[in-house]
Amino acid sequence: MTSAIGIIGVGEIASAIVEGSCGGDDHPDFFLSPRNAERSAKLANDFDGVKVCASNQEVIDCSEHIILAVLPQQTQAVLTELDIPADRTFISAVAGVSVKELSPLLPQNPTIVRVIPLPPVRERQGVTPVYPAHLGVEEFFDALGGTVVADSEQLFSTLSATTATMSAYYAYLQTIADWLVQQGWGRTDADSIVRGQFAGLGNKLATTDSSFADLVAGHETPGGLNEMLHREWMDENNVAALSTSLDRVFARVTGKD
Repeated sequence: MTSAIGIIGVGEIASAIVEGSCGGDDHPDFFLSPRNAERSAKLANDFDGVKVCASNQEVIDCSEHIILAVLPQQTQAVLTELDIPADRTFISAVAGVSVKELSPLLPQNPTIVRVIPLPPVRERQGVTPVYPAHLGVEEFFDALGGTVVADSEQLFSTLSATTATMSAYYAYLQTIADWLVQQGWGRTDADSIVRGQFAGLGNKLATTDSSFADLVAGHETPGGLNEMLHREWMDENNVAALSTSLDRVFARVTGKD
C-alpha cells in the first residue's frame, strides 16, 4: 500500500491493525498518535518500524496514508485541529460518520476512504469492508485477511450494523455456560466446555466456503438435538426480533433513527 501509515486514535482496532501488519514478512512504517500513550508505546516497543509521534499533526506530516480510529463524537474536534494535505489518503475507521460529514472537516480535499476493520485483522483473518474502492487500501487490508468493496455508502453502512452483533454472540455463549453452572458444573469447567465447543466451529468458518445453510444442515439430523434447539429457539419471532434490531442499528448508523 505504502511505506508510511499514520494512525490517529490507537485503541483496540488500531492495535490489531498494527499487530497484524507487523506479523507479516513485510510491512509499512507506522506513525502513531500520542493518544493512548501506553498502548502506543507498547506497539513501538514490540515492533520495528513503529514510532509514537509527539502530536497528531506530526502523524500527518510523516505519513502518506492516515487511518482515523477515534470515537464518532471525537471526530470533529480531532480533525478541526489538523492540516491534512490533498495528496494524502484519509482512511476513516470511524463508525457512522459519512463521507459527506467528513468532507467539510478536510478542506484540502484528500481522498477519503471508509473502512470497517475488526479485531481478527490481528491474526490476519479479518475481512474489511471498504468504500469507495481504492486499490492501495484494498491491498493493505487484503494482507490482513481480505476485503469486500461496497457499491454504495448505504450498502457499506449495513456492514456497520452487523458489527453490532459481536457482544450478543458472546452473551449467547455466556448464557449456555450459565445454564451449565445452574446444572452443577463449576464456572471454570463450564466456560472451558463452551469455549472448546465454539472455538472449533470458529475454525470451521475460517477453513470452508460452505454456505451457512449447508453448515446448519451439516450440524443437525432430522429429529436430532441440534434441530430441536434450532427450531425451538430460532423460531419466527426470534428471527424477526433480530432483523428488527439490525434495522434499528442500521437506522442509527445512518442517522435515521
